[in-house]
Amino acid sequence: MAENTIGLKSVSEILGKNFFIPSYQRGYRWDRQQIEELLEDIYAFATKKDKTEREFYCLQPIVVKKLKDEEKERNNLDKSKEWHEVIDGQQRLTTIRIILSYLESEFGGKMIDGHFVAITLKDKFGKPNFDLEYQTRPNTKSFLDSISTEDADTMDCYFIKQCYSFVKDWFENSTRFPQKDPVAGSILNTIVLDEANKKEEGLVKVLWYEIEDDKNPIDTFIRINMGKIPLTNAELIKALFLQNRGSIIESQQTITANEWDKIEYAFQNEEFWWFLNNDQNDMPARIEFLFDLICEIEKHKDRKTFESKYGTDKYTIFRFFNEKFTADMTFDKVKEEWDKIHEYFLAFQEWYNTPVWYHYIGFLIYCKISVIEIYKIYDSRHKEDFTKGLIEKIKDIVENVSCEKSGENYLIDLPFENKNKEQIRRLLLLFNIEFINRQYNEISERSNTQDDENFIIKFPFKLFKNEKWDVEHVDSQTPNTDDENEWLKIAKKDLSKELADSNELVNKINDFLENASTQVKFADLYKEICKLSGERENDEGTKNSIGNLTLLNSDINRSYGNALFPTKRRIIIGKDMEGKFIPICTKHVFLKYFDKVGTSRTKWEKGDIQNYQNHIGTILNDFLTIKIS
Repeated sequence: MAENTIGLKSVSEILGKNFFIPSYQRGYRWDRQQIEELLEDIYAFATKKDKTEREFYCLQPIVVKKLKDEEKERNNLDKSKEWHEVIDGQQRLTTIRIILSYLESEFGGKMIDGHFVAITLKDKFGKPNFDLEYQTRPNTKSFLDSISTEDADTMDCYFIKQCYSFVKDWFENSTRFPQKDPVAGSILNTIVLDEANKKEEGLVKVLWYEIEDDKNPIDTFIRINMGKIPLTNAELIKALFLQNRGSIIESQQTITANEWDKIEYAFQNEEFWWFLNNDQNDMPARIEFLFDLICEIEKHKDRKTFESKYGTDKYTIFRFFNEKFTADMTFDKVKEEWDKIHEYFLAFQEWYNTPVWYHYIGFLIYCKISVIEIYKIYDSRHKEDFTKGLIEKIKDIVENVSCEKSGENYLIDLPFENKNKEQIRRLLLLFNIEFINRQYNEISERSNTQDDENFIIKFPFKLFKNEKWDVEHVDSQTPNTDDENEWLKIAKKDLSKELADSNELVNKINDFLENASTQVKFADLYKEICKLSGERENDEGTKNSIGNLTLLNSDINRSYGNALFPTKRRIIIGKDMEGKFIPICTKHVFLKYFDKVGTSRTKWEKGDIQNYQNHIGTILNDFLTIKIS
């Protein structure tokens, strides 16, 4: 039995070697800072004047295991070559390979008969660049081979291409390096030369750690990385699912790895993520959301026992899953555990792709109802009853809203007060969401199908959760003293047609604006203009009723202050045309879609307030407890 070996190898000694990157390894993710720090360190060492003969620059360890012939065959590797499985150090190896690829591409050549002829590392130093072969990302190898000319078409290739550009930027920084050739030459010498022919720049070496043939590389991978910050619970759990167990079919491992990547890719879709979450979350791998969810479900059964058994630190989730993977873990058990995880994801996808569920669940999550609670409703009912369960949950949220109906008119008792603002915001959000659902249902009934093709409008939870929203009065409120002149100027502009027949009022406005000693009072002008615009001095209850309130982005709201309705209308139409998100019902308010009579588009009167409130009551009829009087 071979023993573990540890030693130092110059990078030159690993040139020409073949490395196998197993499926449990994370994708390449080094950023600009890491790339530049490595290059700075190597360059500082290469140009250091007082280093000793034996001094070298040492990279962090590379942990590998030599593959046997049966392992090569199982992974479709060339059996005639020696292969090392990379257990730790893939990120460093990839970065060194990219640096060498850049140096080979940019400086490895000469002009012959007027043509540029590439000179490879093998031509110049007798050894080719080392190869990286990926178990589940086969196109990454070919991309690495032609990185300077290829376009990135996967997430891994994107980060590799980005690294190449960081390397290129560093070498071609003309401010620091007016002549890049000497810099490139110094770094190249440290990386590709060996002890026999090294130059004054010295050598870059790696700690080479080769584990015994009979040791499980996954166990070593987990043990090495448990103490490192960069490795996440998700990556450690991935190692559990993708390790070789003899009885486990190789094709199933590939299926699991592919499904894993698809789930992560789906969670990287911002619309999908914000549908299920109320914050960005800084987890490097968003699939961890699923594992966290499963652990939370277990915690709910008995939190004290769970925490005493698995702890409360950052590796709690990994310990929970690690316990499942005992020494006698069979193929069927591994598949069963993975299927449970995949089942949650498929449920979330179904929620996202079912229009009515998408809107109700998005609303509930915005109201801080947990995904676990929603999943319990989903898991305990037939699918046709799930919608009813969601409606029941939403009714719980708005149950304290009192609503009375008299004839055709609704009176929703939720006045504009600080204590009611969040409830008003939720009710108006629900109004927008149910308005969209009603449109979807009407179209579905006409087409006799309920599918995504009828999903013509989708409420953008990402935008809504990333912006601040005001509960805004539709008509004007008395402006602040400092805004009086500006308010009058804008009112004069937006009511130019109405003012054309009121010379006396125009003269008063001009006198106020132009004569500092005028006897005209702003309060009197404000009343006259509101009357002219249709915004009569309504009683406080009418002005602060839900029929005079709407949702508006805070930036838009504060851009016009307490302007008249026609001014707000003009600004909102402009913002909508610029592509700014305006909730559909807010847009309809200012376009006066709820006006049944066909009054002036520039006026917002008492009848408009009642019509709008009636529409809210009608749309939310399934959610509000309505008293008939």
